This record gives sequence, structure tokens and C-alpha cells, in this order.
Amino acid sequence: MNQLQKFITDAKMSQLFQQYSIGVEKEGHRINPDGSLAQTPHPPRVDGSSQNVYIQRDFAESQLELVTPPITNNHQVVMDWLRAIHEVTNRALDNDEMIWPYSMPPVLPADDQIRVAALDDPEAVDYREYLVGAYGKKLQMISGIHFNFELNDDFIHAYYQAQDPDQARDYKSFKSEFYLALARKFLRYQWVVIYLFGASPYAHDSFYQQASDRFDRPARSLRNSHLGYINKADVDFNYDNLIDYAETLAANVADGRLYAEKEFYSNVRLRGANQAQDLLEKGIRYLEFRNMDIQGDQAYGLSESDIAFMAYFILYLVWLDEDPDMDAVKLGIDLKTQVAEEDPRQETALKEEGLAIAQGMRQMLAAIAAPDQIKDQLERVLARFEDHQLTPAAQIVAKYPDVEAWLQSGLDLAKVAHQDALARPYELGGFADMELSTQIILADAIQYGIRFEIMDRDDQLVRFKLADHIEYVKNGNITSKDSYVTHYLLENKEVTKQILAEAGFPVPHSDAYQSLEAAKAAIALYEDRPIVVKPKSTNMGIGISVFKQGARADQLLPALEEAFKEDTSVMLEDYLPGTEYRFFVLDGKCLAVLLRIPANVVGDGQSSVRQLVAEKNQSPLRGHDHRTPLEFIQLGNLEAITLNQQGYDFDSVIPAGDRVYLRDNSNISTGGDSVDVTDRIHPTYKQIAEEMARALDVQITGLDIMIDDLEQPANSQPDQVNYGLIEANFNPMMMMHVYPAQGPGVRVTTAVLAYLFPEKEFPDSALK
Repeated sequence: MNQLQKFITDAKMSQLFQQYSIGVEKEGHRINPDGSLAQTPHPPRVDGSSQNVYIQRDFAESQLELVTPPITNNHQVVMDWLRAIHEVTNRALDNDEMIWPYSMPPVLPADDQIRVAALDDPEAVDYREYLVGAYGKKLQMISGIHFNFELNDDFIHAYYQAQDPDQARDYKSFKSEFYLALARKFLRYQWVVIYLFGASPYAHDSFYQQASDRFDRPARSLRNSHLGYINKADVDFNYDNLIDYAETLAANVADGRLYAEKEFYSNVRLRGANQAQDLLEKGIRYLEFRNMDIQGDQAYGLSESDIAFMAYFILYLVWLDEDPDMDAVKLGIDLKTQVAEEDPRQETALKEEGLAIAQGMRQMLAAIAAPDQIKDQLERVLARFEDHQLTPAAQIVAKYPDVEAWLQSGLDLAKVAHQDALARPYELGGFADMELSTQIILADAIQYGIRFEIMDRDDQLVRFKLADHIEYVKNGNITSKDSYVTHYLLENKEVTKQILAEAGFPVPHSDAYQSLEAAKAAIALYEDRPIVVKPKSTNMGIGISVFKQGARADQLLPALEEAFKEDTSVMLEDYLPGTEYRFFVLDGKCLAVLLRIPANVVGDGQSSVRQLVAEKNQSPLRGHDHRTPLEFIQLGNLEAITLNQQGYDFDSVIPAGDRVYLRDNSNISTGGDSVDVTDRIHPTYKQIAEEMARALDVQITGLDIMIDDLEQPANSQPDQVNYGLIEANFNPMMMMHVYPAQGPGVRVTTAVLAYLFPEKEFPDSALK
């Protein structure tokens, strides 16, 4: 072992060594349902500004670039982000467009039909127009995957102190030299990535600039061949040291050999500043590796095993006991092209070197005590050195023996990925363990380019950031815009009603009891009287029982017991006749109104209530813990009480066509159905909801209002009142407005983001 390897194998250091950060950029073209290149503008429902950190455009207007944030030491989380960004993008595409799954483009139209990305940065547009003149449009249509990789800074700093205890060199310079050495090693051995992950054996005739460019056989990676991103022969480069690197690049630009430094098509880029000259002051912070082909058979362009291999291959290059000079770097570039242009149906000429690298990686994995899962994942990739038929390019050629078959496979794969994204549009892959309202607002943040970080997953606490503006949001819509005390005022149903009654709004009379014994003693006062039993502080309908026709004492008692399970104080409230509607009010404006039908089943003359509930619960819209638009219907004590009032129990067979209710409260969270009536309800009720929110001094709320007839105007005359508030909620469920069981729905989650970030422009269609 050399000095660095000995340092790495220290138990503490080996853990730091494996605590790197990785981010992925994945490109891909939008295509039409027939597989042709989409020529439409960037999807209007996706923020197309340079502010969008998740969904960007590369060279062409059709060429999406999906970007994950940097993730520390968790490959699954990287995959979660890739999945989420893919799903959001697929759902936002218009005209049944899809994402092409391969690096080499689909059938291309004539050059004048290929649209350069219409970006908001004039310099970026000018640069792309320059590329058209210098290289042509077709080269720029190639897509790929880029890995941004940063070693643990504590690891590098500890090695710096061990190597240079007197600190003769400053740490920034040491770190830059460390990364520069890694870059040289990668350039020498970049062929390994191309052999193991090359997946672009074909290109359609429309890609080639001239007939002589066509290969007469498949290649491992046309993207990395001489037809790919390669600078002209007069472009110089030097990775010996950072000063020479920066000066050489600057000279290329000054002499007109490069338009800008970013035109330098290296498979590794030094990151930490926009210009190479600035790296001398700021230092290299991380590296970007740019030579992996998109793995078309993977829904998101690569697998967790692929990420693991790339990460540990980079670690192996750090571990490797050699320091390539520029001759070795240039050899590596030649070998890259050689391997890329090999026939994937044959062994690589570099098999022996590959097997040696595989053995070296295994030895490193053992020395650093890498997790068994990592070892297993890497073995699946390393096996490709033994058998070239396992490589992606060879697999593609075996399955699709010609270009036409390959093109059809791309269309088929795109359709499957698109359909999968649309199958559960309310769910955000990678974040499906969170409550649904939170998932939806996270999806909106991705769509409109607002950064976010999960601060506490169990607590549904998220930090959103746009430039320097930060907002914290809990449970989807609890924000700093409402005061802390407001939440308690709305949680306390008795206080809520008192405030609204004092403001002149009709509310039902209620009595509060602090013990079950006290409520029992007064139970005779409420017999045979339309009544609602509910905890004083409740949300989402928990613990509520409704007796529209009144009830006997033996029916009220179980309801009281259920309510006292949820709170130490219980209210017995006069039942208001009419139909209950939920009004969502944000910043003084009523945005959505929902009719909620209590949990129910319709009889078929054969099935019991228990069986009907089980069948209804099979709907993909139903689930639990607020992760689906509708909740499972339960078979608990409150449901039994409600059925009993109608003369049924769980084993009763309901006549065909008859509807029976299992709950009287209409909350979606207790199994109710949802119907969007935003555009049907008389506007006077929206105005009343807005006035109620102002009276409560609340910015975000859900108001439950009983209404006689939604199409008739509200009447507040003492003897003609046709509405009344029964509840106000401080954390109103949003998913039922976005994805109702019936009706168009309103994207209130986007409205919350627009409210929190007024400096951000949202399209007019954002609420749809």
C-alpha cells in the first residue's frame, strides 16, 4: 500500500472516504407520439427560466436537462430525485409528448426545423448559435448523463494535515491539486465507463452530416466516438497544474480556437468557478464527469447500481497508486475513442486492463470495508469485463438488430415511462412516504424551479428557497404567514365559533364538557334532537359523530366515548341542516370549493356492507395517511354507530341501488367522496368565506359551511339564513381540491407557492 491507501484504510478515514456527494444531470429530447422530434416550445407548464434548478434545456428547445441536487452518501435518494423530476416533467408535457430514452437522438428533421433553445439569457442563445455554425446542429442533439462528484471535505483536509503537517502549502491549493490528479486519472481510464455503460450503438441516417460518417456496424458508443463531442485539433489543454490549465483554456478563447471555455469538450470538468482563471482564486470544489450514455432500459436513464459503480470507480481512481502525466491523459483520450468505436458484439481490446481494474476495485472495497450491498451492486457491473455480451451496447444490439428496431424500442420505452408517470398523477415518486398535500407542493416546486430541502421527513417540514428568499412550510400549508396563536384559535372549535358569531356570522349553538361523566349527566338534554358530537380541538373529522334525526341516550353515549378519546373537552353542537361544503381561502381569496359526500356504499342486493366497503376501497384513489386523494373507508365504532341509525350493521345486505352512509361527517379523511363545485357555487358564498377568514385573521384556512342550495345567493336575514359555519381548519387538506373524485379540480398547492414567493412569475394556467 502507498501512503494514501494506508491513510484511507484507517477505520475513521475509510468512512469519510465513502461519504461523498453526488448529483446527476440527465438530458433527453421531447418526442411526439409517433417518435418524431417534438418541435413545440418548452412546455408552458414548466418554468423555462434560468432560475429553474431542476428542469432546464440544453442545446435544443426539445432537449430537456433534468438535474438532481447534490446528495451525500445515499444512492437511493439520488434515484428518488431522478424519479420525481422525471415524473413531474412527464406530467407537464403537452400534446402527448414523451421523453426519448437514448443518448443518440430520434429521427431528426431538417436542420432548419431543429429549434435552438429559446432561453432567457441572450449570451446563452448566442453561444448556441455559434455552436450551430462551428459544429452543425446534429452533433448538439446527442444527449447523455453527467455526474457531479465531491469528496468529503473533512477527508481531504485530514489527508492534507497528514501530508503537510507544517502546512507549507495552503489547503485550497492542496485540494485543487488533489482533484486535478483525480481528473488526470479519470481521463486516462475513462474508457472503462464507455465500455461498461456505452449504450449508443446506433444512429438514424438523419443524424449523420455526410454519408461517409456512417458506421457499417454497431458501435459501443457513437456518443463517445469521433462523431461525438470532440474539439478541433488546434484546441490545446493541460491538466499538469491548475495555472497551466487556466492559461491554456484562456489562450484558446483569446486566439479564437474556442468561443468560450465551456466549448472545451472534456469528459471531466473542474468545478468551483464559472471561469478557469477564477479557479486559481477559489479552488476546485468538485468534478463533473460527462461520458456516461443514457441507459435506455432504465426508466430514469440509469440504475442505483450504475450510480454506485460510478461513485466507487471514482474512489478507486483516488485510491490508485499512479499519477498520469499528459502523455497518459492523451493516451486515455485515444483509448476512449477506440473503445467507443469497437463492435459491442466482440471483446474489447482492453479486456486485460479491465480485469486488472476490476480486481483492484475488489481489493479496495475489501480494504475500506465497503457495505455488502455496494459490493453486490458493483459485481453486477464488473461482470461485464468477463463477458462483453453483458454490456449495454451488446444487449441493445442483441435485442434490436437494426436501426429501425432500435428506434421502435425507444418509442416503446418512452411510452411505458410516460404511462407509469401518469398512472398515479397525485403521487411523487421518491417522496411517496410523505403526506399527499406535501408531495403535491413538492412536485409544484420542481415544476416551477423552487429549491427545497426536507428538514424533517416525519414532521413534513420543508424549506423552500428562491434566490435568497427562504420559506418554511409544514404539512403543505402551515407557514409563517399565519401567527402561532392563529393555529390554536382555529383548533379550538368553540373559540372559532365565538369569534365568528361576534363578527355577525351564523354559527350553531354548542355546549362543551370537560369529562365524560359531566356529558353523561347532561345527556338527556340532547336526546331526540339533531346534534353533532365532536372533540373541541379536532381536525380532519376525527372523533366526530352526527345525528341528523336526533338520537337516544344509548346512541349518544358511544359517540361521546369516541370523542373523548381524541380530546379532554367535547362539544355537543346543534346540527345545521343543508349540505356541507369546504371553502379553501388563501390570502383573502376563496380559490376552491368542494362538496364532500360522507363515506358511503351503494347496494347491489347481494353484498354485505363489509364486502361493499372492501370493493370500494380497491380504488387506486383510496389509501391511508393522506397519501392518496381519497381515504379508505373504515369499519370502526363510529361507522357502526352511523349504520345503526339507518337500521344496518356491517353484515347487512343492502338493496340494489340504495345508498347507505358509514359516516355522517363528510371529511375526505374519514372515507368521504369529493366533488369540485368551485365554478358552480353562487359567488356570494365565496365572498362570505373570504370575510370569515378576515374575521379570524387567518391567511390559509379551510372553512366548512352548511348551505341550503349552492345555486341560490346567501341570505343573512335573521329569519331567512340559509348557511352557517360549522368548522374552520388551520391546516386544510389540499389534495382533495387538486384531485377531486369528480370535477376539474384547482391546483391550490401552486397558489400557496405563488403566495409565499410573490416575486416569482407563475403562468395563468398554474392553478389548473
